[in-house]
Amino acid sequence: MANWGQVLQEIQNEIQLGSFVTNSAVNTVRKKYLQELHGKTGRNIIAYYSGFLSKPQIRVGSDINDEDKNGFMMAIHGLDRKKD
Repeated sequence: MANWGQVLQEIQNEIQLGSFVTNSAVNTVRKKYLQELHGKTGRNIIAYYSGFLSKPQIRVGSDINDEDKNGFMMAIHGLDRKKD
């Protein structure tokens, strides 16, 4: 697996190689590494993202609480339970 600096460089390379906008390049690299992780483990992968490091000034509603359970339930619905 790559370190953070290598991931950032890969995103920059994606932007330079194609007509990718930043979000598309980030998504391309993100998908690549999630698929790689799945390939190594054979298990379901759930990625949960938060902006608390990039936007520390936002305090209200940034915690994980009972309201998040619906999102997690939607994320796991239909996953192959044999893969854990």
